[in-house]
Amino acid sequence: MNSSNRLTADDWAKAALDVIAAAGVDQVTVEGLGRDLGVTKGSFYWHFANRQALITAALDLWERRATIEVIEQLMKIVDPVARLRVLFEISLGDAVDGPLDAALVASVNDPVVGVTVRSVTRRRIEFLEQLFTDMALSASEAGIRARIAYSAYVGHFLVSRALDDAVDLDGFLNGYIDQLVASLAADSPTSGGRRISCWVRP
Repeated sequence: MNSSNRLTADDWAKAALDVIAAAGVDQVTVEGLGRDLGVTKGSFYWHFANRQALITAALDLWERRATIEVIEQLMKIVDPVARLRVLFEISLGDAVDGPLDAALVASVNDPVVGVTVRSVTRRRIEFLEQLFTDMALSASEAGIRARIAYSAYVGHFLVSRALDDAVDLDGFLNGYIDQLVASLAADSPTSGGRRISCWVRP
């Protein structure tokens, strides 16, 4: 195998995700990624038949690292209020997958990415609904709060891009998360008016 083929399929997928986060799906090209990675197109065709196969692999990687693995880690936290707090700490503090998630949601009508984006969104909403159900909220209330929580997450990165401010909100991210958790856990029988503060990364 020559040097141009030493890159793995995941290397190409990660590079594609970087471009999607920064500029959108339309800007992902084989030639552009080859320049970014310092290789010829031969390396690309070693792993993928075409651009669509690359996008599919990139989306699979995104789903695995930013949804499946995160949910698996969070489900180890028994207390649902603490689980919500840690979810926001992970997600709002993620300068890689956060902007990528917002970019993909904005591209949901793209015929290549739309199916995966809709599937991932449903899975995340279902996770949030279960989280709020675990707070002893009704199914209808859990559904409402799940939608609010996810909208706050995606909107956070869209607004950060529009305002060109720092992802960490200039040091007051913890207070920002405090307000989100307090609002979303309000009136939950499991919250008891607590302020949950903990940090773990999956």
